[in-house]
Amino acid sequence: MEPSILYAELAALADTPEGKALYILAVICALMILDYITGTAAAWYTGTLASGRGISGILRKLCSMMVLVACIPIAPLVPAEAGTAALIVLYAGYMLCEARSVLKNLGKLGISISPLSDFLDALSPTNSKSDKNEKDGDKQ
Repeated sequence: MEPSILYAELAALADTPEGKALYILAVICALMILDYITGTAAAWYTGTLASGRGISGILRKLCSMMVLVACIPIAPLVPAEAGTAALIVLYAGYMLCEARSVLKNLGKLGISISPLSDFLDALSPTNSKSDKNEKDGDKQ
């Protein structure tokens, strides 16, 4: 399939607000899988690989996905399309958290992530730079 055709198909999926929410949910699924893979690799690389932590991570991600999916039938109950908008905001925030986790794991693997990490920090409501400034202010 040609890249422009693939892009057109993906764009068609996100034509409606509901399609956008489902599209973001699919991206979250992909990021969760990538996060688990990079987290496992980082734990192996740093010598902290433990089956209990891996199983806990899988269970946490499964429970998170169940909650995110459970929000779908609730969204239409909120009037004036506000439910779908809230769902998209919830999913977008969760997607950013998953992306940051993947970047953190890549950093543990020794891969330079500063440009992407800075970009995600700028998008996050509470970015790590403001957290660092608050911690530095507490020390003075």
